[in-house]
Amino acid sequence: MKFSQESKSQLAKLMATENIIVEHQKIPTAMFNLKDRVLYCPIWKDMSGELYDLLLGHEVGHALETPEEGWHNAVIGSGKFNKNFKHFLNVVEDARIEKKVKRRYPGLRNSFVKAYGQLIDRDFFGLKGRDVNAMPFIDRLNLYTKGGVQLGIKFNSDEQKLLDQVEGCESWDDVVRVTEAVYAYSKTEQNEMKQEKFRPRNLGMMDDDSDDMEFEFDDEDEGETTSAKSQSNDSDNESDESEDELDGQEFQREKQSRSVWNDDVDMDEPVCETDESFRENESRLLDAKCKEYVYVNIPKPKLENILTPAVRVHDLMEISWTNMIGSAGNAGLLATRDKLYNDFKQKNDRYVGLLAKEFEMRKAASKFAKAKVSESGDIDISRIYKYQVDDNIFRKITKVPKGKSHGLVMLFDRSGSMQYNMASTIEQMMIVASFCRKVNIPFVVYGFGNNDNGWYLDSGEYSQPGFSTDEDELALDRVFLREYLNSRMNNTEFLRSMKNLATLANAYQGRMNRKVHVPASEGLSNTPMIEAMIALQPLTNKFRVQNKLDIVNMVLLHDGDTDSIQYKHVAAPIKNTWFDTKRQNVVIQDKKNKFQSLAPDLEYDNGLRSAVFDWYSHTTGAKIIGFFITTTGAGIRSSIERRYVNDAGKHFYDEMDKSAQVNRSRSDVLVKNMKENRFLESHNHGYKKFFLIPGGDELSVENESLQVDGQVTAFKLRNAFIKMNKKKQVSRVLVNRFIGEIAV
Repeated sequence: MKFSQESKSQLAKLMATENIIVEHQKIPTAMFNLKDRVLYCPIWKDMSGELYDLLLGHEVGHALETPEEGWHNAVIGSGKFNKNFKHFLNVVEDARIEKKVKRRYPGLRNSFVKAYGQLIDRDFFGLKGRDVNAMPFIDRLNLYTKGGVQLGIKFNSDEQKLLDQVEGCESWDDVVRVTEAVYAYSKTEQNEMKQEKFRPRNLGMMDDDSDDMEFEFDDEDEGETTSAKSQSNDSDNESDESEDELDGQEFQREKQSRSVWNDDVDMDEPVCETDESFRENESRLLDAKCKEYVYVNIPKPKLENILTPAVRVHDLMEISWTNMIGSAGNAGLLATRDKLYNDFKQKNDRYVGLLAKEFEMRKAASKFAKAKVSESGDIDISRIYKYQVDDNIFRKITKVPKGKSHGLVMLFDRSGSMQYNMASTIEQMMIVASFCRKVNIPFVVYGFGNNDNGWYLDSGEYSQPGFSTDEDELALDRVFLREYLNSRMNNTEFLRSMKNLATLANAYQGRMNRKVHVPASEGLSNTPMIEAMIALQPLTNKFRVQNKLDIVNMVLLHDGDTDSIQYKHVAAPIKNTWFDTKRQNVVIQDKKNKFQSLAPDLEYDNGLRSAVFDWYSHTTGAKIIGFFITTTGAGIRSSIERRYVNDAGKHFYDEMDKSAQVNRSRSDVLVKNMKENRFLESHNHGYKKFFLIPGGDELSVENESLQVDGQVTAFKLRNAFIKMNKKKQVSRVLVNRFIGEIAV
């Protein structure tokens, strides 16, 4: 069964019964930060699902049950526990927390049994070539509590009592008390085993002729000497010397292996070899060649350095236009604004009204489909005469569920490449705003970019840092959000804003049709999309609360990929550290909201973009609906191929191993669908819905009219009317797609 570290991290969160943060690091063993509730896991290799369940389940058990001093890697600073005793604590505490986590999650029992069997097969406990039942009690206890009865481990009556106490531990205090008893027993047992092990072999071979043997003793005080001569032959002497030498080497090896703790180790204290062996072998599970996991925190936006309110935005437009034409031309400017806005209304008002009616009908149909009819229990007097032939004589109650309240946050790209699409984009945006206002859907519209000159005009000062710069946070560039429309405007404010937007749309048109120039404050720049989404997050949450919304729909309109972000902040003196998704596993996280998302390694899409979008949706509850404006002409094919993702999550380039002819045929079908419908739905990660729409002239809203060639007949009139309505729907792709999302 395939699994990922991310899926197992989710399992750890579920088992911990809280949304803990799980971080994978190149560390020798797992750790848990009790204060910040962060579980640090090693990056393991060659892991079966059972082994991963064991290691994560074990650490979650610690997270749920173990105090800080109980962790096997806890620093012993008080002198309460020496290093030897700490291994004994590990064994007893592991038995307790694994018992409790298996009790809480019975499905882990089978995984634990299989996983410990795998570790024993890998000799993680140092059992190769050894008789388990000849090992000290603490080692047999450790193996029994982990491997179970199938290992055939035996205990004497005293040991069985201690085992029962270990299995009965329920609290940390129980663990300390029982460990002290186990430690005392093991100290006596292991000292006896050492005495037996290193007793001189020739003394064990003495018989009745021992009186004939002479012994030599040195007395330093009296200078007396007593000699002892052995009657063994030379070969026996060589054999004895060889055995004594082996005993000495074994003793030295044990002494050396136990000296790893230096001054903390007392040679007279008992040891737990299996726990020491396991801790030493944990590093064998680490994947030294794996991609490093880099955890990057979401910075906090400083909205006072980012956001320009709608009043200031429209003031600057009017000031700029007035300065361009001079005070004498104000009357002409007002007339131009009025005419451009009236042209917009004439083209779109009737259709916006029809859309509003369609929307209300869709809502009513959706409610009716969800309505439930039930009997009230009261008799319907008008039906009582049928009681002898019909049981249906009770009044009916129809319960219609209350529809959810929707809101719209619209964000459009103000990058330089949008210059030739800006007029059509503004017109589509105005249609959406008109529709929302007509059906009382709360909305707000922002444009995003990073034009410093525009910000200076907006605020009267040079740009300041837009985001916090704490350690391990994304190093973000500046971004500016400019508010253009919102549903809180009164009629006068809304009319003024719409007239200015109609005029601004005209300013972006070709020279022949242009009545005014683009204001200096509306200069275009780059595409800081990630920065914009992070800045938009608190604004979206505020918008939801102010309007008491159930669902927020965030519509994003852009024509290019997001600006690259390659750094995170680190401690001084180094300002930033570089990363990318090709060489590292970059994880975007928000510890406050307990969120993590792995940035995918995508060449055709910024991996950080999808992770940040996941974070935005998670922390706001908003549905992101994306519209990507493709290039026109021959470039439309490459735009589609670069960004299209099918409903199975496969990118167009993922299937490029097929022949060129097959690839060309696939893209032909996509291009055809785009041209016929004026949009192509894609399934890009991070979006609830994502549409590719054509740019240039094809994005503009057409002024449709009813046209009938030749003699007018009912049939021709009907077809002409259907054709006209279809053209209206196609040319107003934004509002149509938006309605489709919120009407159900």
